[in-house]
Amino acid sequence: MTSTQENDSKKSDDKLEIARGRLAGTGRNDLCPCGSNKKYKKCHLAQDQEATTAPASAPSPDELLMTGWRLFEQRRPGAAEKSFRAALGLKADWADAYAGIGLSRLQAGDTDGARKEFNEVERVSAPYIAELKGQNVKDAFNRKEAQAYVRSCHALGCMAFDDKKFDEALAKLELVYAIDEGPVGTEARLIAGIALIKLNRATDAAAVLDEAAKTDIGKGRASMSLALAHFVGGNQDAAKAALGVANTANPHFCKAVLGKGPRRQANLNAATPGGLEEALGYAQTYGDAWEAPAKAFLEEAVKTLTSAPKGESATP
Repeated sequence: MTSTQENDSKKSDDKLEIARGRLAGTGRNDLCPCGSNKKYKKCHLAQDQEATTAPASAPSPDELLMTGWRLFEQRRPGAAEKSFRAALGLKADWADAYAGIGLSRLQAGDTDGARKEFNEVERVSAPYIAELKGQNVKDAFNRKEAQAYVRSCHALGCMAFDDKKFDEALAKLELVYAIDEGPVGTEARLIAGIALIKLNRATDAAAVLDEAAKTDIGKGRASMSLALAHFVGGNQDAAKAALGVANTANPHFCKAVLGKGPRRQANLNAATPGGLEEALGYAQTYGDAWEAPAKAFLEEAVKTLTSAPKGESATP
């Protein structure tokens, strides 16, 4: 530091001490200690307050990310994306920020833009995900560093499924359940199973859905789709057994698929295992996979299911 810089620094410190002294010892309506004969509030008060107030620090990447998610939850995708991009500007190639931008784009109806950001998540996460696969990890969504990747691949799979690009959907969903067997991985299996059925790969669909049916989360819906996979694959006995499990888990499934229940959009926010909303949601999402022959089989199976004595397992 040069002598000039040292002098400037000393002067600045002296001014700060003077400002602190005036603030501590002078009331708003007192005469200003500077000798101007003006009241302090009309003289040096504002300057002293400004001089002794620490400058606001710029938000950190984590703070910007949290702000982005808060705005996203408030359904303000434009503002959320702005905050996520600011975080990305401070922390390059951050998967969490890319995922936030993608979901914001999706919320705004920009599916192409969302895909671009989700693909970026997949790119920057590749080395870490390779490590997880090498460790045979099956609980990836419980690991904070992997959540953006799991969410993004799941979203890409769902978008491809909605666009009837079933091969593409399957490829993305497989990335999810390869490293996660929890709720997110189970949901990925449910969608992948139907995609395989639509690709005329019923045997593969049964294998994927059988794993989902072993979980509490997927038991009802997975068993319902498993019944369809077995039927399409020509194994009616296995189809009936799976249908019995599904009916026990949720007796609304069969009626919903056959269109005999309430004809309205499901309230997915109120959907719980075993409830009507779960069944309506299943029918609205996967009902078109149950083509005429499968529905005829289901119609006959329902007669056996409904005739089972109360309290007994309803397996045809």
